[in-house]
Amino acid sequence: MTEPYRVADGQVRTTLLLSEMLAGGVARLSPALRQRGWRVVLVSEVADDPNAAACDGHVVVDWNGTDDDIAAAVERAGVRPAAIVNMVESLIPRRDALLGHFGLANPSPGLAALTDKAAVRRAADAAGVFPLRWTDGSIAELASAPPREYPVVLKPAVVSGASRDVRLVHSREEFDHAVAGLRDAPVPLRFIAEEFLTGEEFSVDGYVLGGRFTAVFVADKPDHDSVRLRDRGLRTSPPARVPDQAVTRFVGELQVLVTRLGLDGVWLHVEGRVADGGRVGLIEINPRPGGGLYTAAIKHRTGIDPIDVSLDMALGAAPVPAEGVRNADPIAIVPVGAEALGVVHCRTTAAELREIEGVLDAYVINGYRVSTLAKENFFAAVMVTGRDEQQLRERVADALAILKYEVSPS
Repeated sequence: MTEPYRVADGQVRTTLLLSEMLAGGVARLSPALRQRGWRVVLVSEVADDPNAAACDGHVVVDWNGTDDDIAAAVERAGVRPAAIVNMVESLIPRRDALLGHFGLANPSPGLAALTDKAAVRRAADAAGVFPLRWTDGSIAELASAPPREYPVVLKPAVVSGASRDVRLVHSREEFDHAVAGLRDAPVPLRFIAEEFLTGEEFSVDGYVLGGRFTAVFVADKPDHDSVRLRDRGLRTSPPARVPDQAVTRFVGELQVLVTRLGLDGVWLHVEGRVADGGRVGLIEINPRPGGGLYTAAIKHRTGIDPIDVSLDMALGAAPVPAEGVRNADPIAIVPVGAEALGVVHCRTTAAELREIEGVLDAYVINGYRVSTLAKENFFAAVMVTGRDEQQLRERVADALAILKYEVSPS
């Protein structure tokens, strides 16, 4: 079989790899692309981008410029891409524009709709799935026409990773106070206010190929912070609290929505909630694998590498992921977040955490900078295995007991 990334005479093709604010997984993606035979050109807004050393070229752009400005910068650099890879949600429209400019087929259609939560809700309503009360608009529009029933979740309609600026509002008084606080803040122009479902939160990772969604990994969040709407404590797989039939129903409705949105060639990390009475609700769809140690957990459980599958699809090549469960033992991922502004200094390494019995993997970001408390600030995580939830918790406690860190003012 001829590799899709080589032309007939064997010349290596070039792919653009997009990054913003140093995000985009460049350190992982560039070597994987090179291994596939691609020449990698980083496109970012940082002139001295530390990730450029991992690539074969670097084009500096102003992401606040127009699509034409971005394309012109690439052309001035003498780059003619054969593919464009992007793992940054905010840059999805930029990728679509660059694909169009250079006359490249889009191997991942429909992604632009996922950058707008209101567009996803409208599609769900039109498809008759995940029924939920919701409204959207500017802060001024929401202030003049607030929701009639509470509680609601108030969050940015466009790009709100790491639960940034997401809040649970219990009453009209709280809503008015929240909106007033956002009126003059440097926040997105549009927000969405949607019905809050009580119950257990969970996530489903999987890929869309040929328009069909294949669920690969399911985890629930028994310790989820339902006050601040942030991840906390264990994320367990197989799910400890969410019944299989609820997940099956959720995936069935998700497939209907995937079809309605015209999605294809993409890995999805989808968050949902099963409410009292068995009702399932959609929280959001992320066009990427789950963050942190999700990739390691999925590889451990299934043998499937979400990054490899995502890259294959982004390059227009059909992936052939391994099927079936490789390790069926329960596992748990536990993130650790900072709760103060400043710089996190860790005295414990990931290697030391991995030495604890039952710990399969870990990461530690020494020097993580906390610039805002309006989002999750995870600087470390561990993944453990055990025979049941009790042993998972015991092993997590053993690992976190040796994690020593402090946050100093920056």
